[in-house]
Amino acid sequence: MKDQQVDAMPSGLSEEQVSQKLLSDQELLNETVLAGEECRARNDRQTYFCIARELVEAQFVLADQELTRRLWQEVGDRNLEIGRIINLLYRCSSHEDESEMVEVDDAFLELTLS
Repeated sequence: MKDQQVDAMPSGLSEEQVSQKLLSDQELLNETVLAGEECRARNDRQTYFCIARELVEAQFVLADQELTRRLWQEVGDRNLEIGRIINLLYRCSSHEDESEMVEVDDAFLELTLS
């Protein structure tokens, strides 16, 4: 069997065209990764907001110690940041106001990143 050399360059394309295509594909991949990270961040935030609202209801409205204990256990089981939840519990005047919760959460996240 003879050694055959294979040309990895697609036929009809110059090296420059292939290089530009690779750069374009890399940019698309980077945009896709960033979009995925943004989606995860939104989902992550919604997880924190949801558990904070459930804790407000259980702890402050219903004064249900068992439900409160189970929700805090869920926080631990899911490895959620306790400080972030406490911040949402005590810094928001209305836990139904999404924009206020986003503002409070953003301020907390800025402090933790500093």
